[in-house]
Amino acid sequence: MRETLEVRLFADDAKQFLPPDVGQEIGMSRRVVLEMDDPLIERIRQYEQEKRGQGSLAVTFWEIHRKYTPRELNEAELLWMKVRPLFEPTGEDCGTGYDETRACPRCGFGARQVGPLHLDVKRIPKRDIAQTLGGEIVVSARLAEAMQSIGLRGYELGPVVDRNGKPSPAWNQLLLPECRLELASQTRVGHGFFAPAPDDAHCPEGHVAGFDVLSEVHVQRASVNAADWHCTRQAVGQRMGPYRPRPLLLISQRLHQLLLSHKMKRFDVEVAHVL
Repeated sequence: MRETLEVRLFADDAKQFLPPDVGQEIGMSRRVVLEMDDPLIERIRQYEQEKRGQGSLAVTFWEIHRKYTPRELNEAELLWMKVRPLFEPTGEDCGTGYDETRACPRCGFGARQVGPLHLDVKRIPKRDIAQTLGGEIVVSARLAEAMQSIGLRGYELGPVVDRNGKPSPAWNQLLLPECRLELASQTRVGHGFFAPAPDDAHCPEGHVAGFDVLSEVHVQRASVNAADWHCTRQAVGQRMGPYRPRPLLLISQRLHQLLLSHKMKRFDVEVAHVL
């Protein structure tokens, strides 16, 4: 596995300490991609902390990229699926009902969807799987048929209703009735990569692990069953209006091979370690 870090900084800040031949300037920013053991990462971290101490910032974006070999992916028992990109509006924005009486008063996690998923169907990306910023996941009729044809386990399908109240023949909501996978302690979560800060997203009740995942995902073997669709008991993210903390989505090797064989797109996968 090759692990790199993509960073975008304000161009004026980048000039203060980065060599001119490192990265690419895009408008007012400089985009830099570094190996995770590059000492420049620590220099960026120190500079960012100085800027934050002055009430400002230099880093505008960061993302960790992990590139696995085909063998590593094919031998993994479970894979962490990241649906990309997320889209708007959310189901709640479009009139989907939620019962908030079960939601945690600290983190907002645990509200239950009431009734079908309402979406602006025209805004759903034209691929086979998509996810709203509110965490609702939809799959195409093509993917739904393929999953049913080989008897995949661990999921249900619900209707997607358009703004006129008509069920969409092209889309179904992917429902995961059991979010039971337990994150292992080796999974690091936090507010940000460069500047340590209190992780306000962390729920002391254990519902939300933190704001974002900073490492590879590790799960406890005792919590794994024979399903093909899995999600973690702990969510990540922060409740902001219709945006909700969401569990991590993990898939079996059987499902992964189905997605590859049918050339399904709109997602990335990383190896999830079962301990």
